[in-house]
Amino acid sequence: MKTKIEIKSIFGSVLFEFEKENNTIKDTLEEAVRRSADLSYANLRSADLRSAKTDKRYIQVSCIGSSKRITTYCFDDNIIWCGCFTGTLHEFELEVNKTHKDNEQYLKEYTGFINYIKSLK
Repeated sequence: MKTKIEIKSIFGSVLFEFEKENNTIKDTLEEAVRRSADLSYANLRSADLRSAKTDKRYIQVSCIGSSKRITTYCFDDNIIWCGCFTGTLHEFELEVNKTHKDNEQYLKEYTGFINYIKSLK
């Protein structure tokens, strides 16, 4: 039997949906990751993800910058997600320097994370 599962945001909007035979939350989440779905603010409270697998390396930092949100970087794809920004690490660094040139604290926080990522590459 085909089952459609939706991943909703904490605000109730549908962020991603997936339908297949014998679908599970795990299958839906893995498909969302494969498709690079933006799951910012996803409500995964009841999801048991202990056996979910991804073949890519990610790093996250939270509570930095002007909105104190989560910033995520994928080493394998060289993609960073921060709020509405999605791009390469180099593009993010340029945007941070432009956007926060007059705010020493935010510039320091983002630059620290960027430099830490570079040290791990």
